[in-house]
Amino acid sequence: MTTQRTRRGRGRKRSSALTVQRRLWLVSRFIRGPATPTELIADARRVFSESIYPSNALVALRHDFHALRNEFLCTIERQSDGRYALTDVGRLTLLNLPDEELEALAFLISFFSEGSWPAAFHVRSLFERIIALLPSEQRLTLQQRQVWQIELPQSSTTIDQKLLTRLRRNLRRHAIQFRYRSNYSDELESHRVAPVRLFVRDGHTYLEAYCYSAPHQSIIGQYIPYRVDRIVPESLHVERRVLPPELPPRRTWTLRYRLSPQVARNRDISLWFPQSTVTYHPDGSAEICAQTSDLWQAEQILLRYREHCQVLEPVELIEQIRKTIARMQELYP
Repeated sequence: MTTQRTRRGRGRKRSSALTVQRRLWLVSRFIRGPATPTELIADARRVFSESIYPSNALVALRHDFHALRNEFLCTIERQSDGRYALTDVGRLTLLNLPDEELEALAFLISFFSEGSWPAAFHVRSLFERIIALLPSEQRLTLQQRQVWQIELPQSSTTIDQKLLTRLRRNLRRHAIQFRYRSNYSDELESHRVAPVRLFVRDGHTYLEAYCYSAPHQSIIGQYIPYRVDRIVPESLHVERRVLPPELPPRRTWTLRYRLSPQVARNRDISLWFPQSTVTYHPDGSAEICAQTSDLWQAEQILLRYREHCQVLEPVELIEQIRKTIARMQELYP
């Protein structure tokens, strides 16, 4: 008697594969942050399709939690607000870094733990998410490798994160107006500028902007670095009119200065400025030619060399340094 073999369909196999895929996706969703069951199901359906969860979706989600807890030893906890959070990935350590990259991660953690950085909270949160994906032995090793000590100045003020976000969104897009706490006035100043870029220097976050109007005639039509922590957050007004694609050209100066043999004889000097070229002389001194668009910052840098640096040009910077030295002599008669 011949027995007819029943042909099996692929539905169960395909269903099992999708279930595994769905559960692994849940882990990646949890890494983004806690969520309610309703949010998890809705997010899964947006990523995959409506059929990723059956009609009794909450029951299927509970089975997913159970599988992740039992098969991969994940710790999923319900918070007081009803959201669920993945507090330990268990065996699903998705990162296993080589020693060199683990060393690099330790350096980055040390670097960003010092100094005053914009979005510092989010940077620390990012590192915590990365560390959570490492095997337990690498987490322990990472703590032992944080031997770097980064010496950076600390800011005594904090930056309003909403202000920073609004500035970032409008860089090279819209002109802005704000009130500013200047060192040169006891009153709040009104400025109207075209924001160009954000940068960090010496522990402070700056907005570089082309100045349209300000109380000081000397800075109008110039690119000015504004300390972000001195901008009054609630005073920021974003204009509706879009900025032109090209802003006025930035004024630049040719910078030329000489470093004494005590600084330059080993030929390992720092090149602080764009387009720097160095000529070494037989006596061990060095002459540097470069470009700068910020004479104030150039003065701050070159005065660090004290008596070992002589500025040769431009004349505007030489005169600026002479005035600074004269004022310092008044403090130290």
